[in-house]
Amino acid sequence: MKDITRSLILFLLLLLGSSCSRQIFQSDFKNNGVTPWTNLNLKKSSEDFSFAIVSDNSGGERKGVFEDAIIKLNRMRPDFVISIGDLIDTKGFSLDSTKFDDKLIEEKWLDLNSITKQLEVPFFYVVGNNDVRNHKMESHWIKQFGVTYYHFKYKKSLFIILNSEDSPGSAKGALGEEQISWLKKVLEENTSVKWTFVFLHRPMWQYENNEEWKKVEELLKNRPLSIFAGHHHKYSKSAIHGYNYYGLATTGGASSLEFGKNQFDHFLWVSLNDNIPQISNILLKGVFGDNPLEEFKIQNND
Repeated sequence: MKDITRSLILFLLLLLGSSCSRQIFQSDFKNNGVTPWTNLNLKKSSEDFSFAIVSDNSGGERKGVFEDAIIKLNRMRPDFVISIGDLIDTKGFSLDSTKFDDKLIEEKWLDLNSITKQLEVPFFYVVGNNDVRNHKMESHWIKQFGVTYYHFKYKKSLFIILNSEDSPGSAKGALGEEQISWLKKVLEENTSVKWTFVFLHRPMWQYENNEEWKKVEELLKNRPLSIFAGHHHKYSKSAIHGYNYYGLATTGGASSLEFGKNQFDHFLWVSLNDNIPQISNILLKGVFGDNPLEEFKIQNND
């Protein structure tokens, strides 16, 4: 009886597997040793996923660009989207909290959040210097989002969001001791992840003698890693200590849009296959819907 039951279970499992295979790919073509396709390696691992990274929308915001990015991201359907800060344009705002206009900053965030709410996948916020120019602006951030640095895990990857503005108004940013201690604890508790992604606004690795960043690098060493920042509105990629460091250009912030100078509006597309990231730059002017000519005319006011 046990043998019959075991055989029945095996038969059902084989039948289920066969059914799943047919659902993945079906064709009326009869394979006679040759095929009109290269292979049928169609199975996507449950661990595979894609996410997008948007860059600066301030320091001289160009209206409509960030909104355009959200429309195009909805078409492409990443699992989620992460920013690298400078979401609201506060250029010219005083660093003096006593001269701070609460109503104006609230309106700035209402406008920005009305755009991110149009995104049909999750959006993760990162602090930029234009977002928290002083402690009063920092309090607005915390009131809305709760924290200025945090982490999350998705599938087998760890995502770390740092606050490079730990001392609002600092000319070269800051990563305080409390934040570095928090980072140490997070990394110690997540040693089994397959890849670690780090996001912060300022590319602090570019600043000479930055002892705070050296502490971060020391904590991050010996793990598969990619690091992303923005701030300078100019795309860059650097290999440091065997890791890839990316500086993003813009997604609506001030820019000459001179491609030869690595200035353009874009988002990064990160695809993980077998827990290894493949990174692509997608320029906003190269992403269109199913009526590209009409969309091009609208974008260029033709």
